Amino acid sequence: MRVGGGHAARASRLALFALVCLAPQLVRADFTVTSVLPEIETGARAVDAHDSVAYVVDDGVTAVDVSDESAPRVIASLTDLDLRGCASVAAYAAANGQKRLAVACAGSNALVVVDANAPREGLRVLGAAQDDTALSGISSVVVKGTLAFVTAPGVQRVVSVDLAADASPRILSFVKLSGADAVSFAADNHIAVGAGYAHGGGRVTILSYVPSGVMMKVGSIKDGRLGGELRDVRAFPADPAIAFAATDAAGGSVLVVNATTRARPSLAVGLQAQGRAAATAPLSSEDEDVDAATGWTPNGHRSLAGAAALAMGGNRMAYVASADAGSVVALDATDPRRPILAHVVSDTKLRGVADLCAQGGRAAAAAAAVASVPAAEEGAETPAATSPTGGPAVLYAVVPGANRLLVLRDAGGSAIVPNDEL
Repeated sequence: MRVGGGHAARASRLALFALVCLAPQLVRADFTVTSVLPEIETGARAVDAHDSVAYVVDDGVTAVDVSDESAPRVIASLTDLDLRGCASVAAYAAANGQKRLAVACAGSNALVVVDANAPREGLRVLGAAQDDTALSGISSVVVKGTLAFVTAPGVQRVVSVDLAADASPRILSFVKLSGADAVSFAADNHIAVGAGYAHGGGRVTILSYVPSGVMMKVGSIKDGRLGGELRDVRAFPADPAIAFAATDAAGGSVLVVNATTRARPSLAVGLQAQGRAAATAPLSSEDEDVDAATGWTPNGHRSLAGAAALAMGGNRMAYVASADAGSVVALDATDPRRPILAHVVSDTKLRGVADLCAQGGRAAAAAAAVASVPAAEEGAETPAATSPTGGPAVLYAVVPGANRLLVLRDAGGSAIVPNDEL
């Protein structure tokens, strides 16, 4: 009986080993790169989308029809003296419903408004706010209504811009901080601003704003885990009191900032590429030092190496693009204060990835996520989502240097998926 029990135990271990080893292959199609559009002529440093058109920016703007995920195609491109070294783009609707792009261009120190209402008929510059001092090194832009907020690392400022008149966007106000690299909207009339050590900080700051664009500092958190170069910060639409920050600290980290108490934001949790502050799931069955029983790995989440960009899906997943690992990581944010690494797509063509957005663009993803959250009573905290996180999503990633756009599909599975065959 003892021998038989030993055989049974050994068989169980072998079955578990086979399940762990073969799982990535069995669910291979759950998260994958569906297509690659190479060598975009105007370059590829940032991306956002309106509906089924993705807009890729660098030294110009290129409109890509992504209605067929397997065959993206360029439908228009635009160059202009102000469209140089553009590092961020926000797709938005003007007050009259027309589709617009706000493009942050460090090469010209300008925020450029582009008409994207009929991209198949072409793109055109409508106006620009250009200022070599106020917008020095402009690196990030978000838009809500007729207000844009941008970061200007060259002068360590957050700047508000009035977009009510397409032809003449104008600077309204600014706040000087210890650093300002990336900006995102937060709960109510607030924005979250991230800055890395290069600008005095490793810090996320919460600012309030009024319709005139005047901003006021509410609170901030400074922490070594936010150190190095801070690449991106994004509020989680289903709970805008939560922000995700991506930095190159510890080889690549994603930090969750809880700003429910806005005057005293705090770090809720962090996932990183190196060190022993690793989280819940092994990267793959082939990783050394993985405890198969617990899923804990002392080497961290290697798929976060070079964490460079964040995207929030309408499915309330948080996605992280990692330049050094050549991967996109999906975080299950059912509890956004403790996200779980759900699944990863890895592809050599993602090496050097710089930006990421979900289908329909950041505004559409935010609207979809918020629509699923129960309404809060007046004066109450922003409620968290109650329905499960997950479901399919389509993502667009851009890689500078190679100047390529990649289309990815997340079918909602949960496994590490190598995908180097394209």
